[in-house]
Amino acid sequence: MSQAVAEAIDAKQKIAVLGKKMLRYRWITYGMFLLTYIFVYFDRVAPAVVAPELMKEFGLTATTLGILSSMYFYPYAAMQFPSGILSDKIGPRLSMSSFFVIAAIGTALFGLAQTFGWCIFGRFLMGVGVAVVWMPCMKILYNWFRPNELATLTGVMLTWGNVGAILASAPLAFLVGIVGWRNSFLWLGAFMIIISIVDYIIVRNKPSDMGYPTVSEIDGIDYYPAQTAAQKTTFKQNFFTLLKMKNYWLISLYAFVIYGTVMGFQGLWFIPYAQQVVGLPKQQAANMLMFWPIGMALGCFAAGFASDRILKSRRKTSLYGMIIYIATWIPIAFFAGSIPPNMFYPLLFAMGFFCGAYVPNYAHIADGQPSSFMATSNGMLNIWYFIGGAGYQALMGVVLDMYGKVDGKFPVEAYQATFMFCMVSLVAGAVAMYFTTDSKPIITKKAA
Repeated sequence: MSQAVAEAIDAKQKIAVLGKKMLRYRWITYGMFLLTYIFVYFDRVAPAVVAPELMKEFGLTATTLGILSSMYFYPYAAMQFPSGILSDKIGPRLSMSSFFVIAAIGTALFGLAQTFGWCIFGRFLMGVGVAVVWMPCMKILYNWFRPNELATLTGVMLTWGNVGAILASAPLAFLVGIVGWRNSFLWLGAFMIIISIVDYIIVRNKPSDMGYPTVSEIDGIDYYPAQTAAQKTTFKQNFFTLLKMKNYWLISLYAFVIYGTVMGFQGLWFIPYAQQVVGLPKQQAANMLMFWPIGMALGCFAAGFASDRILKSRRKTSLYGMIIYIATWIPIAFFAGSIPPNMFYPLLFAMGFFCGAYVPNYAHIADGQPSSFMATSNGMLNIWYFIGGAGYQALMGVVLDMYGKVDGKFPVEAYQATFMFCMVSLVAGAVAMYFTTDSKPIITKKAA
């Protein structure tokens, strides 16, 4: 046996041994991102539960409450492009753990704020800090997992995020009733500091940081995106190529409207609507609201799985899910004042489940990008989700204020007009998705 052959056999055996360790450790790294992402969603939707306390303590109108809640989304959206660059350039480990400290400080400051201005600033820091979690996770997925696992694992990530939304509904309302809303946010901020430290200790950017082979080396396959399989491109070229892509703008419109309606309704205005129109006590409304993130958690996983394994199409999964999601808005858009209270449990579950149709969008964009630009391209898409989240929370408040309050409450007509606006905009998002095309990565066998 020649020395070259012996070395080749030895190399394969080494890859086999280290590959098993790599395939185990990647789940530990991924698990830390799942834990961290819970708090991203918690901070995102928590104002819905404490909205009455905030309006009373700071004397807020519907518009100013919408502005306060949306202060999470503007910096979050603004940070998506830098977040992608940081993930691609300095790695997900340092970028996520350091910015999560900022989120923790903002969360604690929100609970300590004695003026509306400090409350705004705390909410702003929350948005800045948690903005640098999603893109690092996407980079981890690209570095440690296979292309045909991306949408499913993205769905799992969003499923765990919705655990945070569940905790920010009835459980948060219960905690607020015991220790008050201020202490609730202060304790959360302290716990987030601990999570950021553990993240830095455990997470690794890529398999080679631990001496492990990549999935390409383990599988004997090169995973190259379709657009750049045969050429090297610069960051500038990738950036302007993405901006010229029809898919980018159509998927961005879809992202804007679907997530805008989610954050506007689930993230802020459902509980005021349930209290003022349906006449429900706050705890019961919070219990109902919990069914949205439960449905969304399952829907996110289902959408990712359907995209990877069943429909094998990012476009079809997002389009079909959006159509059914639009249908779930019909009851509140047309019959907002006459829905039996018990119907909200299945309705909110269904709304949450089918809004998860946006999950394949990230893989839809990434499928056509080189590995060095994947996180950045997802960041450029993610901007539109959170511009939508901020915009809809504020716009829905403006529509409500246009009708004004009657006996200290917004009338049913105000809420119905607001929900109709949401439903019509969702139709525009479905039309946009219809005109997109799927882009598959090219997978090529390595040369022997």
